[in-house]
Amino acid sequence: MKFVPIIAACALALAIGAPARAQDYAGDRVKASVGAADLAAIVGSLGHQVLEEGEGEEVLVLAENPDQLRYVLLGTACDMDVVPGCQGVLMQVQFDLPPATTYETVAATNLNFAALNVWVDFEEKSLGFTRYVVLDQGVTMANIRANVEVLLALVAEAYPLAAGEPEQTDIGASSA
Repeated sequence: MKFVPIIAACALALAIGAPARAQDYAGDRVKASVGAADLAAIVGSLGHQVLEEGEGEEVLVLAENPDQLRYVLLGTACDMDVVPGCQGVLMQVQFDLPPATTYETVAATNLNFAALNVWVDFEEKSLGFTRYVVLDQGVTMANIRANVEVLLALVAEAYPLAAGEPEQTDIGASSA
């Protein structure tokens, strides 16, 4: 599985970045909006590495977990209704399109993994997995972090189905 750049317009460099800032993370802190520093702190609290942060007003963090799975946290609905910062967080993992992926495998994956939005772009040859968190009225940083953990855990389970990979059987099991 190869990572496909998530947002080409942001021209994210995939070079090794600085370690994430876990010291800015406070799980019980309620956030009605986030900035790039908040997203980087969440990444750091997971023990993951920030590879790139958005520039200027971009609220964007490209991160990598210890298994070398890269993901993006993107602030959305930013500076709206007199609330500074972004009131939503899009969490995304994107891969090069596996050859056996079809609309049917993606639909089956969406049915089996309701906590994810699984999508395919055959033109751009990519397969993606997303979660979205609305921060209106505030959620804790621990809640945002938990949503990242759910995304990453479910991607590991959902990818084979979306990719059209054959089901694994227990080779050690025998029928009597």
